[in-house]
Amino acid sequence: MATQITPTEELQAVNIMLSVIGEAPVNTLAGDTTTDVSIAKNLLDETSMSIQSMGWNFNTHYNYVVTVDDTGKIPLPSNCVQADASSSYRAYNYVMRAGNLYDLDNHTDIFTKAPTLDVVLVQQFEHLPEYARRYITMKASRRFASRFIGDTTITQLIGQDENEALVAFHQSEAQESDTNIL
Repeated sequence: MATQITPTEELQAVNIMLSVIGEAPVNTLAGDTTTDVSIAKNLLDETSMSIQSMGWNFNTHYNYVVTVDDTGKIPLPSNCVQADASSSYRAYNYVMRAGNLYDLDNHTDIFTKAPTLDVVLVQQFEHLPEYARRYITMKASRRFASRFIGDTTITQLIGQDENEALVAFHQSEAQESDTNIL
């Protein structure tokens, strides 16, 4: 019977991280887990957040429509890590502050009209494209091995895998975003 290859799931990513330090795979991330599993899961989440926060084609939304609430504030989605004025509002200097849009030029978070924004929204691991999952897994694996074992040889070997995943990440990202060098 043939094994079906599917995109990397969070459990698989954690098991890859565990295998790098010589630990046995686990069957679930739910319930009581070992310290190694908890640390691996936390490091995977931390790495995912740091990579996604940079903003990529798969998680950047242009001309994102927001609304002003009853208090005059513009609450941003809970998974929003960056917010900026879209091209039609470039004269404004907006940022995120305390979960709301904030106008740096006018020193206020009260708005009378809702602008359109360019936002970066962090996605759950399973919602990411495979090239992002792979790079996040490899980077988290290297960091995990470095923190747990400290063996430079293992860290260098997984670092090579991370570099290969990074190259594939940039190639896929460029292709997906239709980047044109000209």
